[in-house]
Amino acid sequence: MEKKTNATQAVYHTADIKEATRKAALACYGVASIAQREETHRVDKRIKKGIIEDAIYVKKFPNRTFTVDVYLVLSNEVKITEALVECQKTIMYQLNKAFSNLCTRVNVYGERLSSH
Repeated sequence: MEKKTNATQAVYHTADIKEATRKAALACYGVASIAQREETHRVDKRIKKGIIEDAIYVKKFPNRTFTVDVYLVLSNEVKITEALVECQKTIMYQLNKAFSNLCTRVNVYGERLSSH
């Protein structure tokens, strides 16, 4: 029982979740890169000018679960909907594998297309 208590009290840092999301997304077919925050339509007042960050948003909840929103740049040769669905499945699988099934939702958006 003590093992279970220690496992449920594990604290995962947002940076670790973002890095795992980045790795899973970039391994997906058709993903050219992750969009930069200033390229998305979301407004995040915490971003200071000159700091370039990936558009990966993690929302944590009091019960230690979390959700992830990620904005991707896709290549032209893929079907957008199929690429986004497969990427969403891959990211969700990798996050739940790495963080003990604490990820409850992954939202994946194709922000723009690139001709890679």
